[in-house]
Amino acid sequence: MAKKSNSGGGELNLDSLMDAVTNVVGVLMIVLVMMSVNMANNMRKILSDLPPVSPDEYAQLQKKLEETPPPPADPKEIEERKKLAEQDEKKATEDLKTIDLTDVEQKMKILDLDSFRKQLEEARKKRTDEKAETDKLLTEVERLKALLDETPIYKPEPPTYVRLPNPRPYPEKPVETRVLVAKQGVLYFSEPEFLNPLLDGLEKSKSQLEYKEAKIDLFAGLLKEVLGDADVSRKAWTDIGAFVGTFQMEDVARAWKTLTDAGLPATRDILSSLGDISLVLRKPLPVVAEAAAAATKGDLTKWVGLDPSTDPTKPVITAAVAGNKVNFKYGAKAFETRNTPKDILGFFKDLANLDAFKNRSRDKVIYDATRIRDLLMRAASNPGLTKVFGFEPKIQPGSVNVVLALKPGSGGGETLEQMKQPASNYQRVLRQIAGDPNGVAVFQVMSDAFDTYLEARKIADDNKVAATWEFLRGLEFNLPVRGYEVQRFAVVRAAPPGKAPAVQIKGPKRSLD
Repeated sequence: MAKKSNSGGGELNLDSLMDAVTNVVGVLMIVLVMMSVNMANNMRKILSDLPPVSPDEYAQLQKKLEETPPPPADPKEIEERKKLAEQDEKKATEDLKTIDLTDVEQKMKILDLDSFRKQLEEARKKRTDEKAETDKLLTEVERLKALLDETPIYKPEPPTYVRLPNPRPYPEKPVETRVLVAKQGVLYFSEPEFLNPLLDGLEKSKSQLEYKEAKIDLFAGLLKEVLGDADVSRKAWTDIGAFVGTFQMEDVARAWKTLTDAGLPATRDILSSLGDISLVLRKPLPVVAEAAAAATKGDLTKWVGLDPSTDPTKPVITAAVAGNKVNFKYGAKAFETRNTPKDILGFFKDLANLDAFKNRSRDKVIYDATRIRDLLMRAASNPGLTKVFGFEPKIQPGSVNVVLALKPGSGGGETLEQMKQPASNYQRVLRQIAGDPNGVAVFQVMSDAFDTYLEARKIADDNKVAATWEFLRGLEFNLPVRGYEVQRFAVVRAAPPGKAPAVQIKGPKRSLD
């Protein structure tokens, strides 16, 4: 009989299985032999228990025996086999006692029926879940197939015109025409063409745009912020109100405050003299007033610091104290005055009477913003001026110009199809630009209109137009009316003392592309 293999492996292999089957077959053969022996014993018992028979019964039985076919084997041989079987039975019994059933028991554990049932249930559950997921995927596939059947066949967009940039110098005195590009088409805007009729109208009415009478109410907020008090503002207005058509009222008010804080008279005469000096030196009026006030206190550095000379070895302004005198010099003209506040302040009045300074403020005009706005409002109702862009004049606090808020007029532009026509206004404007040696088309493109710009630019290139482009936030924009300075009506915030001005990085120079 095969013994248990001591291979050392924990896994069930084919050899171990064959050993187990062989052991089981051997056990079955032993059981079969034992059953044969048991049957023989039972037969012997049955024969011994048979009742005695008579001679007639025996003769009948003998006759039947003769008629019965011979037994398959000799009784002696059977007896010998019986003995051998008994010996084998005894030996098998002893062998059964020594059989190692550990391997068989281990294999029977592996073949645990409950475990197989549990695994079968888990497999069925997994199959059900996977079937549900598969059905869901199949449903989605069918849905996508249906969508695909309904999806139109893609047709690519027509080719887009693309040009390589060709950087060239920008004209020194360009005549720019803005071409505002939206997704739907273009609007063209020539600033000179738009503004010149308006400026001509202002020029014809120039004398009517000057201040005739100014009231403190227009500047009450500004003066209160500069001077700090409404009563002080009303007091100052008697001296500074006359300068409303000449200087910015914030500057005049600051100069007035500087002089009065220094204990000096801030009369109209003194302010006018300092104003003339500021215009010649190209310095703000409050700065000149501060230099004059400092000079009356013995500090001449601020006045000397206003020297307009670009050559340090040849100053235009000099000043020095000599005993109880102060020697001032401007260019070749020398002044000697006593070292008193009144006399030093008198020097500035004498300086303003020189031909280089006298009445310089008469040539400077600050216009009445309200009158300019009203005149432009009347022009805004003229359809001839608002064909492409409508506008609304506005006074913006902090700005020295009246501002036109421009808005595209209805029907003022052209679509891409209209632009392609040789007789279109767009191509007419392009031919005008191309005919001017300094003419430049400045394409201002909205973020969603680049494809339209490419087509519009192709037409411009075909007409040999010098052009450049930039992005545009919107079609509405503000345009200042330059050449007509107006009052700011608001305080300009200066940088905090000691704080360096922010570094300004200039953008790249504009060039044709």
